[in-house]
Amino acid sequence: MEPLYRRQRDYFARMYEAGGPTPWPSTEPTPSVARVSGLLKRRVRGGRALDLGCGEGRHTLLFAKAGFSTVGLDYLLAPLKTVATRARRAGLARRITLLIGDALMPPIKPESFDVLVDYGCFHHVKKADWPNYLDAVLGILKRGGYFHLSVFSTKFKHYPGERRSRNWNVHRNHYDRFFVRRDFARIFGDRCEILAIEEEHKGLEGFFHVLMRKAEIPRSVSSPLRGEGQVEGEKRVTRRTSS
Repeated sequence: MEPLYRRQRDYFARMYEAGGPTPWPSTEPTPSVARVSGLLKRRVRGGRALDLGCGEGRHTLLFAKAGFSTVGLDYLLAPLKTVATRARRAGLARRITLLIGDALMPPIKPESFDVLVDYGCFHHVKKADWPNYLDAVLGILKRGGYFHLSVFSTKFKHYPGERRSRNWNVHRNHYDRFFVRRDFARIFGDRCEILAIEEEHKGLEGFFHVLMRKAEIPRSVSSPLRGEGQVEGEKRVTRRTSS
């Protein structure tokens, strides 16, 4: 593991091991993910779902409640223990499997899942590692499977008045990437059909939530690194929310 990713992992480990509230949501599902769960419950009956970088399991439990056989994957043990406790209390332990492992090297067989949820992993992956992410993560999703991605938008701020001159930075020892709407077709369009893009902006928080479907027949895969600029402020969205 390269030094930046090691420092990033150590940062998240400290946050979880401190025992207090984390700087990010850890209990209630994000509304956009909850809507997708309800939609896919009707489309994919009895399917398997993977919550990538599951943290303390708010979306792992969400998909298990929706009837999916759900796997929560994280590279830290502390949050997985919390998921296990919450699953037992909710009576969902039989529907949930927990794995410890790296998102860029998931210990999972290819094409194992009907649904894959990444809430907050991809925006911590350096651009140079995007090809690894695409191969590893999309590789464990079945053809025709659904992929829901949530990442920072360029409207995200760590603190009031924050200014950035580029679309990434290193904040408190973790790497953050900030996206505009057109990035998703450029990065994922060769492998997935983009079904919906929702922008969420409230206070300092800015996110894109993107629902995709993996192509049944892979297209000619080109580099996700092509044509990158440092633009900020793309405004066109499919849907905008304030929650």
